[in-house]
Amino acid sequence: MMIVPAPRRFQPPAALALAVALASACARGQDERALRYRLKTGDCLLYEQRATRTTLDADQPLAQSACQLRIWCLERRGDESLLLVDLRPTGDAGRQRSGGVTLHVDDGGRRRVADEVTTRLGPLEAALDLLPVLPSAAQRETEWVTAADLYGRCWSCVQRGPDADQGNRLRIDFTVQDAQGRPEVLGQTRSGSFWFDAAGGCVARLEAEEQDRYAGTRTRVVAELRQRAAHSSEWASRRAVEAERFERTLRSEDRLLQQVITQPDDLARTLRQLDELWLGLTSDVDRGAASPFAELADARRRQLRTDEALFRQEAALDRRWLNRPAGTWSLLDADGQTVTSESARRGVVIEAFWSTESVWSLRALESLRRLQTDLGRQPVRILSCNLDEDPDVGRAAVRQFSAGLAHVLAGPLRSVESLPQLPVVRVLDRKGVVRGVWIGWQPTYGAARELAIELAKEKAP
Repeated sequence: MMIVPAPRRFQPPAALALAVALASACARGQDERALRYRLKTGDCLLYEQRATRTTLDADQPLAQSACQLRIWCLERRGDESLLLVDLRPTGDAGRQRSGGVTLHVDDGGRRRVADEVTTRLGPLEAALDLLPVLPSAAQRETEWVTAADLYGRCWSCVQRGPDADQGNRLRIDFTVQDAQGRPEVLGQTRSGSFWFDAAGGCVARLEAEEQDRYAGTRTRVVAELRQRAAHSSEWASRRAVEAERFERTLRSEDRLLQQVITQPDDLARTLRQLDELWLGLTSDVDRGAASPFAELADARRRQLRTDEALFRQEAALDRRWLNRPAGTWSLLDADGQTVTSESARRGVVIEAFWSTESVWSLRALESLRRLQTDLGRQPVRILSCNLDEDPDVGRAAVRQFSAGLAHVLAGPLRSVESLPQLPVVRVLDRKGVVRGVWIGWQPTYGAARELAIELAKEKAP
């Protein structure tokens, strides 16, 4: 009789066993973190927000607005969610616009945004405030500072623990910081609190206050979660397909909006194409299934009609500028030295017109500084033209925000050039002829860079 020994159970080395145990503990720790989004495919979070602007000293009411903010989870891949975020004004919302964007957000709140969405995030900052960046695995949940966002801002956050007055949700106080010091120079500060529902994995309430000491105003914002609905995974999957079509429509709209400037004589045709573009999206989405993209397409068509007057101003600017020699001038820099257009425009030049009256202007300067670094040894110069009428304000702003860029105090040009909005960026060739114009903030000004490099390669006359 042959005796077969019982098989021995595998015993891993002690080091390997310890590593497995630690990895398992880390995984459990990640799952058990209180500050973690727990969105599911098909979720729709509905928030109501109220904003009240008062005087800074006497709290005298100046304006009120209200809106609904919705966050839809259309798809989950790993720890990342495809979200649709939209805003709908309600009541007397003043100049607030409807709109929506798609973006990818991981369970810690870190965002991945397509290029065509980036320039459209600004009007939706109220909705994005409800998706704050949470501490990473390497950070403590009691206190953390987020990485700088697209505009160079960081959130400094401190968790105060469960708040009995808010259903024991976790209260987190925050202060918005700016690496460029823009809030301090402009007299603007922003801080507040949000209450995080650890079980539901979402923000349940937000309170924020913005102060503008130069304008003498204080704006208080309160947003609260009113409803959490759940759609089927099939419904959400169909909306995820529509999201791809929506993003393609945004890319096509960008091309047509630039066409407003590059082909000003064809403005009527371009406006018709913009309307047809969004009309096409409405026919591609399922209205019967209450697709939010149908509402967004309708709202965008209405907004484009409202913006027709602005488009005409942009087209008129291009007729004055494009393929024509730029006007000459003699201006001062921040040190009081006289600068002439002839001395400033040596070779190919990217000119940027901006003012402290426009926060998007200040954000554009950061984009242009990055662009200047990216240009490296390319024979292209960037010229910052500050349009503040008060030279003292312009001088302080240039020193704070335009560091590293050639600059002039161009306030006197406001009586000569009528600009529809700021910032405005244009590219001049070696002869001082305007060859390209871009209106509004962009994160990279990539098209201006490509044009400038192409012009720099042309042989000098």
